[in-house]
Amino acid sequence: MYFGTYRRTVDEKGRLQIPPKLLSDKNEKTLYVLKGFEGCLSVYPPEAFDALVAKLQSLSYTDEASRAYIRVASASIVEMTIDAHGRISLGKELLESYKIKGEVTLVGVIDHFEIWEPKLQQEYFTKASGEFEKLAGEAK
Repeated sequence: MYFGTYRRTVDEKGRLQIPPKLLSDKNEKTLYVLKGFEGCLSVYPPEAFDALVAKLQSLSYTDEASRAYIRVASASIVEMTIDAHGRISLGKELLESYKIKGEVTLVGVIDHFEIWEPKLQQEYFTKASGEFEKLAGEAK
């Protein structure tokens, strides 16, 4: 289970050190990174990624909105290997696409964690925190 907020720095080679609390106890060496919501990257361990894929497969490809979501999500998936130092290499394209440079914020979100550009994360959380009770009542 993933929770908490962590600050990290992406090094000059595009590598990101994953906090030990966000690494699986199962010694898995693969993570799946894909387009997240509100401008972040979503990072899934294999088991949660399999559940996400099952959810995508359950959507009706004949429905226009579902089809678009399946396409965008699937096209954005990158399989990454965790190196011996607990790092993943995000690569130039992901870093540029998500305006990630230097410091990042990682946020645990139960079955996965997210990588945010810090200013964007702070703006989002400030807004969402102000509506916390309302959001809790609307959550389904």
